[in-house]
Amino acid sequence: MKVLVTGGAGYLGSVLVPKLLARGHQVRVVDLGYFGLDHMRRLWSPASSTGETARWRRVEVIREDLRAILTKPALGQELLEGCDAVIHLAAISNDPSADLHPDLTDEVNVGVTARLAELARRERIRFLFSSSCSIYGENEGQIDETGVTNPLTVYASSKVTAEKILGELADPNWTATILRNGTLFGFSPRMRFDLVVNIFSFQSVLYGQLKVFGDGLQWRPFLHVSDCARAFIHFLENPDVRRACYNVANENLRVVDLVKTFRAMNPRLEVVHVATQDQDKRNYRVSNRRMLDSGFRPRVSVELGAEEMVDAIVGGQIPDPESIFYRNAKWLKELTQIGSMGHRELVGLIETFKHMGAEVRST
Repeated sequence: MKVLVTGGAGYLGSVLVPKLLARGHQVRVVDLGYFGLDHMRRLWSPASSTGETARWRRVEVIREDLRAILTKPALGQELLEGCDAVIHLAAISNDPSADLHPDLTDEVNVGVTARLAELARRERIRFLFSSSCSIYGENEGQIDETGVTNPLTVYASSKVTAEKILGELADPNWTATILRNGTLFGFSPRMRFDLVVNIFSFQSVLYGQLKVFGDGLQWRPFLHVSDCARAFIHFLENPDVRRACYNVANENLRVVDLVKTFRAMNPRLEVVHVATQDQDKRNYRVSNRRMLDSGFRPRVSVELGAEEMVDAIVGGQIPDPESIFYRNAKWLKELTQIGSMGHRELVGLIETFKHMGAEVRST
């Protein structure tokens, strides 16, 4: 199967694409490269000094701003040419990033999604959409896919709007598959340290303390990034025409439960509660029964994923973990403030420095 993965160089996409290749699929990645593409290089670089390419490297990487399909219909057709399915991950991700650029968020998360889905429907190409459990906002009890959505942020609202559009586009011959992902965590080649389990991993190793904002009693559904990638492959390869939407999550936990997990690994950790006037009102638990009934089961618990993250940081697998490069909102803000230098040039410069550093370390 040939699959177009939008945002394929992102936190989730960087884990998903190798899994697709390993299962024999061909992959076309389209990504603007806000956070660089260097970590994807191993998937298309020559396999030997003779210049021959390994047979399993069936990935095509296109560096493109997907917003261009809104004004250039031919571009959208080119991206979809020859594809059997689309896994649409590209988005302005997480609440702080969306709050930073609400108009950009609407254009990317809603406008691009609608246009890409329209093109896919016209060509009868399968469409899998990466949504979020954050659309539930603040809800009592354990909520399933039929529950009322209550988006409290720009990001969550954009996902609700996009889901509504996909529902309106559905017809007897075409229906998008929507995966409402839980809060992700775990190691990725395109690392992020703005997700709570990853943040706690970072803080525990570098500072020996965990900062908890507010009382930490908010509930969240958690999902390892590798399990999320596996879920997309499961629904890609096992289409279920009876269902269009799934909560994809493993464990419902409170922030204070995460603290216990990290203190079990390191009893010396200091826990600092930080009072805040801007209280996070998001508080929701989700039912994953429909996902389980489909035959998909997550494998990695928060406990195992947290240990994996701590080991990666201690073992030096993540260069300079304090860099804002691993924090979406801070990095996007930095790119905005730079202004005169195009982000491609800046990211390219950073990637050059990474190569230089690697060469120095190897000598």
